Amino acid sequence: MAGYGEQLPTRERNGAVDLSRSAVSRAVLASTLQQPHVLYPALVGVLGFAAAAAFDPSLMFLVPAVAGTLIGGGGWALDYFLRRNQHASRYLQGIREALSGRRDQTIQELMEELGELGYAEGLSQLGRLQEKYHAFEELLGKKLSPSELTYDRYLGMAEQVFLAGLDNLQRIAHTLASVETIDVAYVQRRIGDLEQLGTPSETQRRELEALQDRLVLRQTQLDKVDRWQAQNEQAMTQMDQTMAAIAGMTTAQGHAGTDLETAMKELQVLAGRASDYSI
Repeated sequence: MAGYGEQLPTRERNGAVDLSRSAVSRAVLASTLQQPHVLYPALVGVLGFAAAAAFDPSLMFLVPAVAGTLIGGGGWALDYFLRRNQHASRYLQGIREALSGRRDQTIQELMEELGELGYAEGLSQLGRLQEKYHAFEELLGKKLSPSELTYDRYLGMAEQVFLAGLDNLQRIAHTLASVETIDVAYVQRRIGDLEQLGTPSETQRRELEALQDRLVLRQTQLDKVDRWQAQNEQAMTQMDQTMAAIAGMTTAQGHAGTDLETAMKELQVLAGRASDYSI
């Protein structure tokens, strides 16, 4: 359907995609206004009224103006009110497909990067993030039908939290790679040698400062790694808490309860912090 590919927001530019009810409604409105059977008749109507105002309010201009307006307005009303769920479903599925494609590619890259670095803790966290997401998806499927819009919205929110965790792991891999070549043993030994000199030369003082700066840089980068790992653990704890809310939730007539909606909004907020993870 026209318009959906252009509407899909990107996490990279704007943080987490907003999957709240109001955001989906805005997306549906934008899509229905862009449909050819709405846009073109409405354009004829606008041009007809403009011509009538500029030249002559005759039937030659007014008839197509009124007809175009009525046809365009009727087409929009039909789409927005009677086909609303179809538009919303396509929008949400488009977002989930985009997220899923990015997720699978990122996981494969991370497994290779973390494996090359020999970073077992990162690989462990990646595995646990995957387990959390799959458990969330399975539990949500038991509470809501996969054909429901609410199911797509909630799973999309959880997927964004998962992607935020993968983003952190990517930052960790890149950060560790950036300091991998710093030979700590050599630097410390060389610093010790220089500090033992009674009257070091200017060149030796500069070398000492450079070596000390290298150790400070390495520690700063490792501190970032620790914070990103901690943020991932917080994300998994939030997913556990949300799953607990889902497990205790009863749904009626295919609609999630208020408590579940609140829990999912907390996940959405958590995913929105992905842009803040670049410390």
